[in-house]
Amino acid sequence: MSTFFGQHPENLYSICLTEIGERFSFYMARNILVLYMIKVFLFSNAQAYTTFATFTAFLYFTPLIGGYLADRWLGIKSSIFFGGLLLSLGYFLLAYSNQSFFYFSLALIIIGDGFFMPNIANAIGQLYQQNDSRRESGFTIFYIAIQIGALLPALFAGWIISQFGWHNAFLSAAIVILLVTIRFYFNSYSTLKYRLPYFLLASIIISLFSLALLIKNAYIANMVIFLFSGIFIFYALKKSFSHPPLQRNRLLIGFILTAFSILFWALFEQAGMSLTIFTEYNVQRSLGAWTIPTTVFFIFNPFFVITCGPLIAKMWLWLDSYHLNPSTPAKFAYGTLLMGLGFAILPLAIKTQAIDGYIQWYWIAISYFLQSLGELFISPVGLSMIVELSPKEMNGLMMGVWYFATAIANVLAGFIAKWTTIPSGSNLPLITSAHYAQVFSWLAVFSIVAGFIMLIFIPLFKKMITASVSCITPPAKHPLEVGSLH
Repeated sequence: MSTFFGQHPENLYSICLTEIGERFSFYMARNILVLYMIKVFLFSNAQAYTTFATFTAFLYFTPLIGGYLADRWLGIKSSIFFGGLLLSLGYFLLAYSNQSFFYFSLALIIIGDGFFMPNIANAIGQLYQQNDSRRESGFTIFYIAIQIGALLPALFAGWIISQFGWHNAFLSAAIVILLVTIRFYFNSYSTLKYRLPYFLLASIIISLFSLALLIKNAYIANMVIFLFSGIFIFYALKKSFSHPPLQRNRLLIGFILTAFSILFWALFEQAGMSLTIFTEYNVQRSLGAWTIPTTVFFIFNPFFVITCGPLIAKMWLWLDSYHLNPSTPAKFAYGTLLMGLGFAILPLAIKTQAIDGYIQWYWIAISYFLQSLGELFISPVGLSMIVELSPKEMNGLMMGVWYFATAIANVLAGFIAKWTTIPSGSNLPLITSAHYAQVFSWLAVFSIVAGFIMLIFIPLFKKMITASVSCITPPAKHPLEVGSLH
């Protein structure tokens, strides 16, 4: 297949189209979920935040299991197919379920995501030989497909809700993922396994009920997430100390950067929680006679990622040609600082609020622009950092650490979002704006301070690597000094 990025395997188009459909469905549901819980089920803001945070946290657990099951029993294509069917069923139930079945709908989506997400990326990787120069370009196309899938719901969700109702927004998600899954089925029928092992089917049913109960009882769910994540991370940390000094220090740097990333992702996830409610009730969204739906504001992040991503990539290449390309820890630090600035802009906006308490919509756009830049500094290098700093036999374990840390970040995001609520439960801007300004200010301070702490740590990282290298070899420039830690 010939593309702007060069010649690629024919199946790349099919896989990317499937991913666009899956991301469309996911972000259609994600973008409206908190508003749906508050406006339809009449959840309090705090209850909606907690449910959303627990749901998104479990989304980072199941892919670890789904990837293993694909390798051991199902295969990549069968896992994608079954995952797509489960996702479609989950969104369909979300469209027509009452509050009792609401949690089962979310559980189905979590399980379906576990089968689908890790294996769609693996399917891209299998299109290329190990040293194929087109691999990176292929994953770039795949990343663009993800952003397109995330951008489209922001354009249509508000219109669908206003014209056809909340339930039909979820129904559109169910239909789209079902259509791309069926297309994937007919494109891959010869290699699919049609039957799930009975024990696996039983495990899915047990997991469905367990997850539904946990999401409904978020306090217990949070304890489970912290417990399992803590055990897994402790095991990985203990295992890292069994390696020689050089590898051990590299792994410790990976742990430190992963720990700092928790704050970044906890703030990043406010887009689906506190920032959604802030936009709904505290932002002047009128343009003439038209009121901009809150869901339209979700267009900013994928738009800025798509437009700024290539520019950032070119900037890294240009800086690298002058040996000025920032290290991975430096990029983490700059990304965290940008996230802090994204929140720092909001208290300033509140100070400019109108007499009725509303702020202008462009302040939210500026905040999302800064947050998206921060994402571009961290997200593309996060998993590659894990691979770079880990010995080969620890790659899978450290990937698990990254995903478990992200799950913790989502739980933390729920606590942060609840911090933005006030005891009265009011959403009137004249009542809530001062509290929002205070919380956003603190979040900005935490993020900016964390960014500067990371910058201070960079010489220590270099010293750790240098010390461990000198223990086993004469002093020399280590690759991490050149490309990752200077």
